[in-house]
Amino acid sequence: MMGSHYHVGMVKRLKESGSLDNRLNDVESAKAIGINIFGVIDGGRGRSAEAFLAGQAEYYDAARRQSDRTFLVMPNMENTGIEIGGHHDLMLSKPTFWTIGRADGQPLVEPHPKYGKVYHLGSPADLFEMTRRENLIINMPHPRSKGSTGFPDGVKETHFAQDTYEGAGFRWGMGIDGSERRLCEYRCLGLFDEMLNWYVDRPMPLKHMQAISEARSDIGERGRPPYDALYANGPVNYVKLDRLPTVDDTSPIINAMKRGDYFVTSGEVLISSYAVEGSGARRTITADVEWTFPLDFVEVVWGDGRTTDRQIISTTDLPPFGKKRFQIPFDATGKKWVRLAAWDVATNGAFVQPIKLQAAPTTASR
Repeated sequence: MMGSHYHVGMVKRLKESGSLDNRLNDVESAKAIGINIFGVIDGGRGRSAEAFLAGQAEYYDAARRQSDRTFLVMPNMENTGIEIGGHHDLMLSKPTFWTIGRADGQPLVEPHPKYGKVYHLGSPADLFEMTRRENLIINMPHPRSKGSTGFPDGVKETHFAQDTYEGAGFRWGMGIDGSERRLCEYRCLGLFDEMLNWYVDRPMPLKHMQAISEARSDIGERGRPPYDALYANGPVNYVKLDRLPTVDDTSPIINAMKRGDYFVTSGEVLISSYAVEGSGARRTITADVEWTFPLDFVEVVWGDGRTTDRQIISTTDLPPFGKKRFQIPFDATGKKWVRLAAWDVATNGAFVQPIKLQAAPTTASR
């Protein structure tokens, strides 16, 4: 279970506590509620290039010390220093070093006597080249809100269209309507389907939507205490992995997220398995779903590259604390992608990542 996009102020607070080996209450709280992968987005800090590199090294070292065999602090970074429209999270497959600024004639990559391979980033093109060479991905944490207001729409034909820009973040709040039947229905899920239609006809992976937290314990004196609503207010990603990686090789996480081998949940609804079976126009969508509160509906959502539609299966006849395998016939004619979601009566829910469909012939009307 992966939580992502936590503002922790990890290195600063640990140094103030006296040692990078000490424990922080908010990090320990995340571990206590069952999070296995804790995605911090502090990054390294430093005014000069050398100080910035030293800050990155210290950040990675702190992540190693805070991790163990059942809990990984994944040292990511929000906003690398390169402007690509709105905010962005750089998710690392391993400790990676870079500086901001690249002089004329300076190579993109140079060896450093202490840190090894160091990238010099002077443009968005440099940043995306680093992501490709080092197996990194980028995610927009709070699209169409806060520092990402107007994005990714404003860069959908440029930076957001890059193959290593994995997608956008899902987190309710930051604009919400109490009449919604799904968490973050307007700002997040509407964008999810739009961005699938933006790119489904291009030779690139479909975009995904990743759960983020946006919890802050890097401001003020107290941090995030154990009694705060860490569980209730933070969706998570259930990532399909055969083992928990280490800080020095988080590539299994990156690769799973690239493939879309994860589902997002608010916690009360789980989708333990999901498949689109069959070929051509005749498909069956199979999903194992379990829930806590009474389940309101399961939905199959699809798009054709221009429009989005859905089939809603009412589940109000099912009791709370239930589990069921759904097998839903699906006509893929004219459809290019499909995804599934399940929502309970309190608007809590879970959704899988989309699957691109092989083009099925469109049946001509007679």
